[in-house]
Amino acid sequence: MSETSNKRNTRAGLRKHDTSATLRNPKLVFKTFMECLEEGDGEAAREVLAASLWQLNKSRLERRYGIPRRTIYNLLTRKTAPSLDLVAKVCHAIREEVSRA
Repeated sequence: MSETSNKRNTRAGLRKHDTSATLRNPKLVFKTFMECLEEGDGEAAREVLAASLWQLNKSRLERRYGIPRRTIYNLLTRKTAPSLDLVAKVCHAIREEVSRA
């Protein structure tokens, strides 16, 4: 980003935001996830989980929680629809991994 555009954004009231920090907050992730489900927006709920998964070590998820890496990548790339069992495992893994960090 050029210095000129950075100054312009600052004057417009825009601030830099680190989305990875937001996605490492399990309370916010799950609150947003539940709001998506309550509104009937399954696609947005899936995007919330996927965005949070991008922040985590996929090999460790496989070892600790029994979620195969291929399954995680299929969820991230939307190749398959996740089962309720997978969603539950992913939610548990996100909560545990984020609390360890």
